[in-house]
Amino acid sequence: MTEEMDAARPEEGASPNLAARLVGVLLSPRSTFAAIVDRPRPFGALILVAVVAAATNYWLLSTGFGQQAILEQQVESMESFGVTVSDEQYDQMARGLENVAYISAGGAFLFIPIVTFLIAGIVWTTCYVILGAQAPFKAMYAVVTHVGAVNLLGLLFTLPLMYARGDMTRTTTLAALLPMLVEGTFAHRALALVDLFIVWQFFLLAVGTGVLYERRTGPIATIFYSLYAVVAIAGGFIMSRLGG
Repeated sequence: MTEEMDAARPEEGASPNLAARLVGVLLSPRSTFAAIVDRPRPFGALILVAVVAAATNYWLLSTGFGQQAILEQQVESMESFGVTVSDEQYDQMARGLENVAYISAGGAFLFIPIVTFLIAGIVWTTCYVILGAQAPFKAMYAVVTHVGAVNLLGLLFTLPLMYARGDMTRTTTLAALLPMLVEGTFAHRALALVDLFIVWQFFLLAVGTGVLYERRTGPIATIFYSLYAVVAIAGGFIMSRLGG
C-alpha cells in the first residue's frame, strides 16, 4: 500500500495549476489528488465553482424560459402534495419571481462554500474518530473543493439540455433514465434523488479521501454510497407518503 501511494505522489516541485487540477481530478483522479494533498490549495477551486454556479443560475432565471419553468415546477410540486393552486396564488407566485435570479445567484454563491466546508468537516471528523487517521483539515478541504469539478461539468451538460427541452427537470437522475416508473410512487421519488453526477462526486471524494489517508478507495466508496442510498430511500419514502 505504501509503494502504491508513493507512486501516486507527484515529483518534488511539481505543482499543477488550477485548470490542470480540475481537469486532472476528472481524468486522472488518484495522481491529481496526490498533488492536491501534497500542496493543498482549496480556495481557487471553491471560488471558481461558486462563481460559475451563481452566474449560470442568474443567467437561467433571468430569462423568460427560466422563470416560467421554475414557476411550473413549483406549481407541480405543490399539486403533487395535494395543494390546489388558485389563479390568484399563481399570479402572486409569478410576481414573486421578479428577483428570483438575484436570490438564486446569491444563494448559490453562499450555499456552495458552506456545504463544502460541512462535507469536509464531516469526512475529516469521521476519519479521525472511527479510523483514528490524522490529516490536515486544509488537505481534506482541498479534496472536497476540487471534487467540485464535477459540478462545473454538470452545469455545462444540464443547463443547455434544460434550455433546449424547455424543462428544468433534471435528466441525470435514475428516475429520468427509467421512464416506465409511475410518478409519485416510492420507487420514482427515491430514484429521483439519485443523480449520476452526485454518484460521480462520491466516487471522486472516496478516491481523494483514500489518497489523503492512504486507504483503499473501495471500502470508503462503499460507505459513501451506502449512506447515499439510505438518504434516497428515506427521502423517497417520506415524499411518497406526503404526496399521497
